Amino acid sequence: MRYRGSDKYMSSDPQNPTSTPAPGGVPMDSAGQSLTEALSTSFRILKLAMVVLVMLFLASGTFVVDQNEQAIVLRLGKPVGGIRDAGFNWAFPAPIDEVVKIPVKQSSTVTIRSHWMDLKENEQGIPLAELRRGGKGLHPMRDGALLTGDNGFVHALWEVTYAIDDLTKYVSLVSDTDVKHAEKLITKVLENAAIDVVGGYTTEDATVKRLSELRAAVKREVDKRLAGLDTGIVVESVEIQKSTPPIQTLLTFANVTREENNKRTKIRSAEQQATEMLNAVAGTSHVLLISKLDALEAAQADGDDAEIGNLTAEIGRIIEFEASGTAGTMVRNAKGHYSAVVQSMRADAEQYNGLLAEYRTDPELLMTRLWQDTKGVFLSRPGLTKIYRPPGSQFRLKVGLDPKQRDKKERDAYLKEIEDGSPRQWQQINPGGPLTVPW
Repeated sequence: MRYRGSDKYMSSDPQNPTSTPAPGGVPMDSAGQSLTEALSTSFRILKLAMVVLVMLFLASGTFVVDQNEQAIVLRLGKPVGGIRDAGFNWAFPAPIDEVVKIPVKQSSTVTIRSHWMDLKENEQGIPLAELRRGGKGLHPMRDGALLTGDNGFVHALWEVTYAIDDLTKYVSLVSDTDVKHAEKLITKVLENAAIDVVGGYTTEDATVKRLSELRAAVKREVDKRLAGLDTGIVVESVEIQKSTPPIQTLLTFANVTREENNKRTKIRSAEQQATEMLNAVAGTSHVLLISKLDALEAAQADGDDAEIGNLTAEIGRIIEFEASGTAGTMVRNAKGHYSAVVQSMRADAEQYNGLLAEYRTDPELLMTRLWQDTKGVFLSRPGLTKIYRPPGSQFRLKVGLDPKQRDKKERDAYLKEIEDGSPRQWQQINPGGPLTVPW
């Protein structure tokens, strides 16, 4: 190389610090050699520093994704490289790439108070039944409520559990920062879905009777709307933490609900008693019997004689062979009694026919035999006292007073003595005692 302002030359090879002849054969001096060595060292240090800086720059793109997270890399605002799962990952450092990490493998819960009443600080923690607001109505700017199908209002406190199942869609369509935007989106979707669904229910249904059905209907509507938005968000559950009519009407509504509950309780009790009675009468066959009886009434109303005959026979068959309660027992007992009576009458008829033939042959012999048989049966009875009277002797029986008549006679005598003022026998038994009859 040649330096301006000098005719001296130095070697162009920085690796050879010795003086070399310049063109024309003139050697460099020591100052030129020192300068050459300094520049060579500076170049080497600069190269090393540049390599280190590049390595540090590239290493700064390393990032870690936790077990409950997924990540996506945005290059100039557009997703690249697909979903990054748990572990070490790499992307170009900012501002080339941006790493978005969101906890998608865990569920999140958000409480939505959009349709709940505005409770003041001194009303927090007080049971709703004990709150009193007099004649003040709802404030449209503070109190949230839903309009029901019977033109009533209900307050509802919602709890939604959701998760992000498609990170690419969520980052592209909802947010590339955090899950707060998901909560805002779900809140808006549920608010609109609840307004549409609750309009098909009465106030009682939305607060007492059909809460489970209402919750399921709102979840279906939320799922439908989220599927239409295709945001990568999935709702796992929708719960109604609280549901109540306005405080101003809560007491009246509670009274109506209590009476409805009492009515339902009595109806269930009556149905249970009816079932128990039917089971006692016909057993488990009562269900089939009731259906056949209903069909018989319909056939009678239509005048269908053939169907009436078939149903009557079927009902009789069920009672006779399938019913296990008192009805079946009575029918079977009656059949058994009928069989016993028929057999007894047949036996009597056979005996009568046999005696009739014998009577026609020798009536006197038949009467003597029957008398002997009857006397033998009578005298063989247990506990019967038998007394034999010798021929020609007399036999007398002395029968005393009836014990009840004797007691009555004695009682009348005592009462007469008491009336006369001289209960001698009683005073001998109880001297100085009260004048009362001893029985």
